[in-house]
Amino acid sequence: MPNTGQFYLVDVAGQADEAGRLLEVTSVQCRCLPCGWSFDALPGRGLIAIAGGAVLACPHCENRQAVSLARFSEFIDRVGSGSRPAPTDADHLSH
Repeated sequence: MPNTGQFYLVDVAGQADEAGRLLEVTSVQCRCLPCGWSFDALPGRGLIAIAGGAVLACPHCENRQAVSLARFSEFIDRVGSGSRPAPTDADHLSH
């Protein structure tokens, strides 16, 4: 699902094992839903690795959310890589 509750995922990249299981998230293109800021989350810049997932942190408003590897994997399986545009403010208000 692209909407994590606090962020809208646009693209997710990571490291997977031989079986295709996501082991680590290395970058996330996303949009902070509370403030509307779009950014590329990278390690040390809005992406913090934690056991079983990662924390996304908006550099504009300091909004944060932990997201599980399972949720990131679901996004990759359902949406693919970079195949959805970030929502506009009108999209955010209408959903």
